[in-house]
Amino acid sequence: MNKKIISLLIVLSMPLAVFAQENADASKAKNAAQGNKAAEQAVVKKVSFNPTKRNPFLSKEEVLQIEQMRKAQQRRLQEEAAERERLAREERKRLLQEQILKEELERYPARAVMYKINIDGILGKEAIVNGEVVSVGSKVLGAKIVSITDDSVWFVYKGQRFERKLPLM
Repeated sequence: MNKKIISLLIVLSMPLAVFAQENADASKAKNAAQGNKAAEQAVVKKVSFNPTKRNPFLSKEEVLQIEQMRKAQQRRLQEEAAERERLAREERKRLLQEQILKEELERYPARAVMYKINIDGILGKEAIVNGEVVSVGSKVLGAKIVSITDDSVWFVYKGQRFERKLPLM
């Protein structure tokens, strides 16, 4: 019985298929005769996927939540990039200051010890330097004392002469 139904369907559908084929051939012949490309393109319907449209399987709330999460992630990435840039600027600044200090110490080696020496007091031809009583010719942190005046002490370190004054009270 199934074979009879199938054969009946095939027989009934044959005229429709022939009619559809004849219509398609006729429209192609007509379009070719007119040379109208627009009509030929109208026959073929283009279907394209538009990813900007909302996913039909998500609710409106889910779409809003996803959008908020995406924006939060973008903000977080921007903040991380800004933090990396700030840290890079600080590192460049630190390296530049280190290089300047190194160059300055090469030009003025006395600065390495000059600010480590404190004059605590002066007693005639002797001075109290960093808590020790010293006189002319003594060495403090590698700097040699060359003279002692009423309010200052003169040192020589690696060929450079510098003065440390008694602090005002």
